[in-house]
Amino acid sequence: MISDLAGLIDLVPLPAIPAVLLALFFIAAELGFRYHRRFGGEGGAEDESQVLSTALLVLALLLGFTFSMALSRYDERRQLVVQEANDIGTAWLRAGLVAAPHGPALQTALADYARVRVTSPLPHETEKLARAAALRNRVWAITATAQATLDGPRATNLVSAVNAVLDTGTQREKAVAARVPGEVMLLLVIFACVACFLLGYVLDAHGHQHRFASGILFLLMGLTIMLILDLDRPADGAILVDQSAMEALVASLAPAGG
Repeated sequence: MISDLAGLIDLVPLPAIPAVLLALFFIAAELGFRYHRRFGGEGGAEDESQVLSTALLVLALLLGFTFSMALSRYDERRQLVVQEANDIGTAWLRAGLVAAPHGPALQTALADYARVRVTSPLPHETEKLARAAALRNRVWAITATAQATLDGPRATNLVSAVNAVLDTGTQREKAVAARVPGEVMLLLVIFACVACFLLGYVLDAHGHQHRFASGILFLLMGLTIMLILDLDRPADGAILVDQSAMEALVASLAPAGG
């Protein structure tokens, strides 16, 4: 049940996130206004303000924690693109030291593999992932044949370079699939709504609703959550992983790749 609710967040387009959250926050604050007017206790407004301050502090910590998690995953994806490009380039150069026909065949296979990897493979792109896996098998099969024709040190260097390509490819696919858990995002939205409810409750206790100032706060909260989701979604949004390192590699291998 919770997983199904968490999955609903991914169905909302990123540009619509602030508007949807703004509406939810205003509804929560309005419920807080009405609840205080009907069921407001005898405690002073200062006591209620302390509860609100604590809730907002916890919300800020939760926002910071989730943002840090999304940013670290984004940074990992970015670094793996550069690392994979470097690994493929290194393996391609070492393949050039292998005599024909194995060396040119390995270079061609690596160039084909680089063209498939020029964009971050998404989990739902099963055909692209299957082609990448098939090319990795092809690269390894050629490497296994080529290393048998080399002396010990050169064979070791070639195998280690190709092995790095295969390992980084798997790491990159796993990094793209890794997301901030949907349950964490759902908890963040729910806690934000609760904080807005408490804000409405406390403002009404003070006799002022301050809808305009509250609206600005709600908008900032919505934009922050949208930023977290943008960092966490590798396929859409304004913040995408830079693929220029892989694109430059593909351009440099184009003549050798055919």
